[in-house]
Parts: sequence; structure tokens; C-alpha cells
Amino acid sequence: MRIYPLVTMVGLLCCVAGANAADKTVHDRNNGVSLTFPEEWINEPLSDEGILMSVKSSDQGLTCMVSGSLYSPSGSPPDPRKFIEDWSMDTWKWMIGRSYSTANFSNDKLAKFPDGYPVRLADLDFTVIDKDRTLYGHSRFAFSVRGVRYGYVNCAVMSQSAEQVKQMWAPMADKAERVVNSFVLDPT
Repeated sequence: MRIYPLVTMVGLLCCVAGANAADKTVHDRNNGVSLTFPEEWINEPLSDEGILMSVKSSDQGLTCMVSGSLYSPSGSPPDPRKFIEDWSMDTWKWMIGRSYSTANFSNDKLAKFPDGYPVRLADLDFTVIDKDRTLYGHSRFAFSVRGVRYGYVNCAVMSQSAEQVKQMWAPMADKAERVVNSFVLDPT
């Protein structure tokens, strides 16, 4: 009978540990996107009209932003599912890469939302040049087109050098992956 208090205590500690490491899910019903992130992260004020949600890790190293809008299929297949399934590295460069001074995509893969709908994932090493200042960065992206909307999440770190970015990304990679994989674009 002495094992019962031990099992109860271990169970209680597991619940407490789980509560401390709890995640928070935010569902933006107006824009049809949701994202799950660690509860201690900071929900930032939106800085741009195209940004639907912005969260930052509590240590201020990693920022994840969700963006989305209506989709215009001009120049792309009329079937959004096929568009995502047939995605290529050139599509990453055309859709996302032109926002950066340099953009090198890697690790492109097709994944699925919980209901089986396709989403594209990739890593991005980039630079942003503003006047005479260059910032380096690394991102993990998830992108999808569904019905008449597209949406993506971009979890990134930025710094003054590529080496600093590598050092910043290493401890954040698992958290970024978890947040990016939580992204959902609702059915329309």
C-alpha cells in the first residue's frame, strides 16, 4: 500500500511540470489561422497590416509571425491543394524569397495539417540590407493555400553575423519546429 502515495506524488509532479511547460493556442477566427506556442512567450503588438499574429520567445531570441490574406490563383494552378503539393524551391524563391536581400531555402518538404490538407515546410538563410547595415537570419517556414486564402508562419532569429545566427538558432531550433508545426490554416 505504500506504493500508492509514491504513484500519486509522481503523477502530481508530472501534472505540475506539464502545467509549467504548457502551451497556449491562439485561434484567429476572422483570418482562419491558429498557432500554438509556449505559454511564457510574449504576444507582441502587430507592426504591419499583413501580420496577423506575432509572438516572441521569453528570452527574446526567436520571433514567430503569422501572415495571411486572400489568394489570387492567377499564374498558378486553380487547385490550391495541387499548388502546394507541386511546390518547388523556385516557388519558395518567388513567393517568399523576394522579400529578402538574399534568400537560400533548404529542407523543403510536404507535410499535412491534422485534417490531411497539405502544407509546405522549409528553412531559410537570409540577409536583409537596410542602407549600409546588413542583418543575417535563419527562419523555419510553414506555408499553405486553402480555398481563397493563403497563410504562413515564419519563426526567425536575426543578428549582425551569420555565425551569431547559427549560435542563436541551435538552442531554439526545436521550439521553432514545434511552433511552425502547430500552424493551421482553417478550411474556408
